[in-house]
Amino acid sequence: MIPHAALLGTVLPGILGVVIYILQKYLKRPAGWMATVGAASSVVLILSMAGSVVDSSNNGQGSVIFVYPWIRPIDINFGFLIDMVSFPIGLIIAVVSTLSCLYSVKYMEGEPNQPSYYANLLIFMAGMIGVVFSLNLIQFYLFWELMLIPSYLLISQWGTSRRRLSIGFKYFIFTHMGALLMLLGILSIFSYTMTFDLTELPLQTGSIPPHMTPIIFTLLLLGFFVKMAAFPLHTWLPDAHSEAPTPISAMLSGVMLKCGAYGIGRILLTVFGQRMVQSSDYLLTLAIITIIYGGLMALAQTDIKRLLAYSSISQMGYIIFGFATVSALGIMGSLMHIINHAICKALLFMCAGSITHQTGTRNINNMSGLVSKMPITGFACLIGIFSLAGAPPLNAFWGEWMIFAGGLASEKILFTFVGVASTMITAGYLLWFAWRVFFGSVPKGLENVTESPPSVLASIVALASLCIVLGIWPGIFLELIAPAADLLSSFLSTG
Repeated sequence: MIPHAALLGTVLPGILGVVIYILQKYLKRPAGWMATVGAASSVVLILSMAGSVVDSSNNGQGSVIFVYPWIRPIDINFGFLIDMVSFPIGLIIAVVSTLSCLYSVKYMEGEPNQPSYYANLLIFMAGMIGVVFSLNLIQFYLFWELMLIPSYLLISQWGTSRRRLSIGFKYFIFTHMGALLMLLGILSIFSYTMTFDLTELPLQTGSIPPHMTPIIFTLLLLGFFVKMAAFPLHTWLPDAHSEAPTPISAMLSGVMLKCGAYGIGRILLTVFGQRMVQSSDYLLTLAIITIIYGGLMALAQTDIKRLLAYSSISQMGYIIFGFATVSALGIMGSLMHIINHAICKALLFMCAGSITHQTGTRNINNMSGLVSKMPITGFACLIGIFSLAGAPPLNAFWGEWMIFAGGLASEKILFTFVGVASTMITAGYLLWFAWRVFFGSVPKGLENVTESPPSVLASIVALASLCIVLGIWPGIFLELIAPAADLLSSFLSTG
């Protein structure tokens, strides 16, 4: 393992982003390639920790921790917690962000202030990785807010319509209010436990008075649900994700939403395990509402990016459902779906961007027969569609069946039945989308459409390949995720 790879893998993109911003007067075309190389370096650094994480788990230690003294008077360290829970999520954030950089090289060509664009993209990436690898709650919150600022700028400055400023402002207000609720919860935890350390907090939960537990739990849950865009806190997402440039939509929907899901797994399951058990039925109800609402709204869309945005809301319901089953199998399914949905949704947004870029329209009603004009994009998009619909042997199948199997294992029979039935809506809007866009005769005006440039296709093909590889060989991540699910579920009986 590269010494202090967690620190380097987290901060390197942010540092490079600042460097690119400072040197923007002198940077023209190379900025995109510099950003891509920097993001790829982060992937390599995170991958270098894989062996240590596996060895640590096998030796019973459970995690690799890097600690740097920070605020000594109140014993707060700046550190990184790398274990079976955080490692795969941090890795997929880095991979999707790197492919988004590569995709941007050609896709954003001709856009103004490109060095600033790549600087914000890299800082956004650093914020997400920092959230997942944080050792303590204050560091977690600082990186959480670090995600917000560059993503707001990316939407408001490089948005695709005249409403980008108002949409960016709406996004900022919603997610910042969620962060403030989360901060209240974090400070409340510290006031009773006198620690922010995520490895110590599960041992200090008895210090929190019983009457305060539901209040703190709710504050944190609201903060995470805003970031995940769970119903009814979802209204910022369709506008923000459809307004952002396609590479940023891939990051927002593919990996940023998962930071909220990670917060549920890392904090709520470990620190408030008993409260999760007591709230299980309420959370399952909310999960099903989110699945159905997002699916029905996606079915009603004619804008290709808004359809995928509402689809993301629906898919977050699956992840909430798995955690809410409070079973090892359901938690395993949610962790697996975090990875698989990140790949599928980033792929679908990139395919949508490719289609929009080549056809000049986002209106599904104006498209048809595009598989004959854009065969690589079309085939890759179909892989993402069938995977997200839960078709084996593609990757998203594994997480979805484990989520609902977890519901049966925890004897949530009625909830599971309704949840499984609601997957028909998912299949419905995805197949409707595929049929309208890719099959039939090519309409007038699109006869001369051609395939996207190679740098755009490279990211699309890479993600489509991951859908196939992880579908055929799910053990690549399951070997990490299964022990992580066992670890998290153990707190449910002791929390």
